[in-house]
Amino acid sequence: MVQKQILIVHPNDKTTSFLDKIKNYLVQRFEDQIHHFNIYPNDDSHNQCIARIKSNPDNGLIIFFGHGKTTKLYGAKGDLYDESDFVSPDAIAEKPDNYYYNDDFINENNIDIFNGKKVFCLACNSNAKVASFAIENGAKTFLGFGNIPTSISEFKEDGLENISNDIVKLMKTELNYIVKRSLEIGIKKNYTFNQLRDVIQFITNQRIAHYLKVDKTSKVRQTLTFYLYMFKSNIKIFGDPNTTLLG
Repeated sequence: MVQKQILIVHPNDKTTSFLDKIKNYLVQRFEDQIHHFNIYPNDDSHNQCIARIKSNPDNGLIIFFGHGKTTKLYGAKGDLYDESDFVSPDAIAEKPDNYYYNDDFINENNIDIFNGKKVFCLACNSNAKVASFAIENGAKTFLGFGNIPTSISEFKEDGLENISNDIVKLMKTELNYIVKRSLEIGIKKNYTFNQLRDVIQFITNQRIAHYLKVDKTSKVRQTLTFYLYMFKSNIKIFGDPNTTLLG
């Protein structure tokens, strides 16, 4: 059986479940080419995912959807993890997956799983050391992003006050649209990573123009367009930017 070229990795986490729309959209259009691996909140699922990443064809593409920071990518988080401090050890032991959290899934010590691979990493601050680590350990190409706030707490951490759900909803909606359309075009035309970045920036510019010139009704449009501008401006490609997504 021929292995599918594109691997989508998406750790379980309530705060990134909105990215399912991108995954489902791409799977519908490229079913014969895509295998999606949903990482569940337990060690076995993480180990299986690492093995699947290692076995993905070098001429293929790995797409990661999840949380990250400058030095690592996070794994799955149980739906009740944030309540762990208020739950008895016995209750946690009864259903450990609910309270599980792997916040050190891919790091400097195991990032060689990307050796020979091409990676599109939609995770906060994946345009920093974690990308450099990947290239230093043999990755062909690694496309990463800067800070991408998609929750009230993340916007507040970025210094904003009086954040409403409106900006959160719109940011998620726009990210879904921009990324799914860009990847659809990039995969269909087998663009290079440079060309994919150009497409992301072009579509993002279209959405920014829409809110500034067409749809002026949103009270948060200035904030939204600022973060969309930062989103497209902070894309960085490490390794060979002229390699194609597939092949």
